[in-house]
Amino acid sequence: MSASAFPLLATGALRQAQGVVSLSHHAGRRRSLLLTAMATVAFVATVSAFVLFEERWPDGTVTMQLQLGTSGRLTDGSASWGESAESALAAWNQSISRVQFRVVRDSPAPRGDGNGVNNVFFSNDVYGMAFDTGVLAVTTDWVRRTTRIEADVIFNSAGTWDSYTGALRRGTQDFHRVALHEFGHVLGLDHPDEHGQTVTAIMNSRTSDLDHLADDDIAGAQALYPASGGGSTSGGAGTVSFPPRNESLDFRTQLDTKYRVGLGRRPAATYVDNEGDIVWTQEYLRYRVNRCTHQQAVDRVMSQIDGGAAMGVCGAAAAGQVQFPPRNEPLDFRNQLEVKYRDGLRRSTTSTSVDNEGAVVWTQEYLRYRVNGCGHAVAVQNVFVQIDGRAAPAVCR
Repeated sequence: MSASAFPLLATGALRQAQGVVSLSHHAGRRRSLLLTAMATVAFVATVSAFVLFEERWPDGTVTMQLQLGTSGRLTDGSASWGESAESALAAWNQSISRVQFRVVRDSPAPRGDGNGVNNVFFSNDVYGMAFDTGVLAVTTDWVRRTTRIEADVIFNSAGTWDSYTGALRRGTQDFHRVALHEFGHVLGLDHPDEHGQTVTAIMNSRTSDLDHLADDDIAGAQALYPASGGGSTSGGAGTVSFPPRNESLDFRTQLDTKYRVGLGRRPAATYVDNEGDIVWTQEYLRYRVNRCTHQQAVDRVMSQIDGGAAMGVCGAAAAGQVQFPPRNEPLDFRNQLEVKYRDGLRRSTTSTSVDNEGAVVWTQEYLRYRVNGCGHAVAVQNVFVQIDGRAAPAVCR
């Protein structure tokens, strides 16, 4: 079992945890406990910038028993620690297909080290061993030869926790980004910055303002669990079917009216007309839900705008409800699209009452309903319900 620690934010400055150890259990007829310095963890391979452990899960599902207790509504809108954890697991699921996390909510499963159960919980120690100073969470991994067979994630209950997005907040730890990091360890990813790499990644050993998976994290997960045939890309339109563009354009037109008449928003200049906005945002999201990273999706769309053929997607989406990327990434795409239309296509300005953020957020929400079983009219209605300040209706499957 190898334990990987996530360092604490202290007095507004990032501080590296001291005395972090790696605990190694080898399951089988014999079991031994080894303590080594994190810098000398055995069986670590460096590929590009991400860093991988040798041991992997077999193809299939990895069931995580969430035992995090109640919290009340958190800053990011999560109803509980468990919901925030599920969102973090879903983010990893979107990046890989051969292995998928499965969740048992509020699980009554027994907790134990080496009991064959993947426990996720808060505690003031790690199975009787004290947390080192500044350590927020520990992931323990049981392996048999090169196969992972158990991983527990223990969050330090001594911390002050919330679940939020954006910049780090002094004195309050963001549960969601720590969970993303620890679940990356569950998959088999290590800290790239502790192996001579300089890269933007949630898997770095130090907390930062990054609150979502970065391209390097996704590339590492895909290297651990490549698509069938060993590659990370595949041809075709993907396994998630998007609505016809005339229906999406009708939604975008109605959204403009909603903002102008319903919300009283004034028109503002933009280089991207409504049709270009919806067509290329939908295309970007089609690549994303079919396993492409943010940069891969941006590159593919920009190539199409330049007259290139539509490229294949990057893999098959996971079974079940279709997961979409964090909203900051589609917004970054939409801002790049504005520049592309202005500087690359030299388009004249037009006007819309919907700002870029509103266009991205509600277009993604409309498409989320569509690819999860809702018809056009229901999806439009469900989006407008949210714009009017009410709770998001459930998807249709």
